[in-house]
Amino acid sequence: MSTTLTELRDRARQRADMVNSAFVTDTELTTYINQGFFELYDLVVASFEDYFTTSTTFTISSGNTTNLPAGFYKLRGVDFQADATTGVYVPLRMYNFLNRNTRNTAPYYMTGGAAREYRIMGDQLLFIPADGATGNYRLWYVPTASELANGTDTIPTSLSKFGWDEYIVLYAAERMLAKEESDTSDIIRQRGEIAARIEKMAANRDIEQVEHVTDTQNGFPWTDYFWRG
Repeated sequence: MSTTLTELRDRARQRADMVNSAFVTDTELTTYINQGFFELYDLVVASFEDYFTTSTTFTISSGNTTNLPAGFYKLRGVDFQADATTGVYVPLRMYNFLNRNTRNTAPYYMTGGAAREYRIMGDQLLFIPADGATGNYRLWYVPTASELANGTDTIPTSLSKFGWDEYIVLYAAERMLAKEESDTSDIIRQRGEIAARIEKMAANRDIEQVEHVTDTQNGFPWTDYFWRG
């Protein structure tokens, strides 16, 4: 079961020994909790283990750009639907910015097109070659964390079921004690310990098979067949 904002506030007040104190209001405490929540979210996202990864589909009917989803945070991958009948998708590569015009010059355009590639530009995805970007796509991405506002709002279950939500509690308690000008050294030490634990344990969720270097030579055997504009 996910931890609620009310539970986080209660635990933070207990940690800071301010259960019956009005020195820090619930509104202010909620700000501290959200700051801790966002920091914890970043720690877990940085493990690259897809705790929050989701997907969406989109179509480019004309042009070569599309807006990123609302709440987009980190990109995990872009797929192109190579065959609408079977629904088969193939992964696309990101192009280096230095190569942004390469596909618009000979010999690429003279040979009938080139493989689709993408790049994040501002709040959009930009595809090259520009005249061969139409089609159906699937986007894999990490969304931003949703700010907690109401007492019943919850953090993602993946942050609470392992006890990692204690990081948020310690973060908020530290801010409360700092405002009171009390000693925060013990709380800081504890937060550092749990941060180290999270960084260690969030990684390598699949302990049987870990991520390996992508085969850039033979990993995309269908490139010339499917990806031409």
